[in-house]
Amino acid sequence: MKLKYKRYEFTRPLGWSSSRYETFDKCKRQYYYTYYRHHIRDVPSYRIEKLRSLTSVPLEMGNVVHDVLEAFLWRLQKSDSDIDEQRFYDYAKAKTDEYFSRKTFLEIYYGQRESLDMTFVHERIGACLKNFIGSPIYHWLYMKAMNNRDNWMIEPPGYGETRLDGLKAYCKMDFLFPVDGHIYIIDWKTGKKDLTKHRRQLIGYATAASSNFDIPIDTIFPRIVYLQPSFEELELSLHKDSVEQ
Repeated sequence: MKLKYKRYEFTRPLGWSSSRYETFDKCKRQYYYTYYRHHIRDVPSYRIEKLRSLTSVPLEMGNVVHDVLEAFLWRLQKSDSDIDEQRFYDYAKAKTDEYFSRKTFLEIYYGQRESLDMTFVHERIGACLKNFIGSPIYHWLYMKAMNNRDNWMIEPPGYGETRLDGLKAYCKMDFLFPVDGHIYIIDWKTGKKDLTKHRRQLIGYATAASSNFDIPIDTIFPRIVYLQPSFEELELSLHKDSVEQ
């Protein structure tokens, strides 16, 4: 099964996305500065960009884990030999130091703490990666998904633009791959579990994949993989009627 995203011509209206919705729901000012900053005239652009560049410790830990797993998948796509676990963890530690050294953190900027606890950061990221390596999905990738690895989609480029009932939407997925005529979608999570939000996210992924690849939604299995505090999975089995409801 060959996977290929559809391309859409540029249209000016904004599309729906889970992250955009969350930003609007959390802070209207942040939403305005993020998506309408080019229309702002009473605040210097450098101040807006400085605020937009702020990150948080949990968010940046998630970025490191996502990028390390992306690198792992690219490597696995080329070679199914066992990884050197120590090199894997050393790579993650180097990435962590690199990412955290070049970012400005909300916790520091707003005086919530004087410095970052890098021991905690390294331990948390290491625990996430250890949970992944010891998980059923790690071994399943080697045993089953490798058979069609040429058609893996690892962090697909772009913003995941799609159409849901004719409306523009963005569903950016971490990892898509075919196995035995089915499509599996994996989304890595390093933060808190939110079943309502995450079920909605998985439905969006499956609907977007069905639209983009013109395949029945009941052949698509979206799955969230929680990597801390322990390994856990949330997978949905969908059909057309359940999605429409």
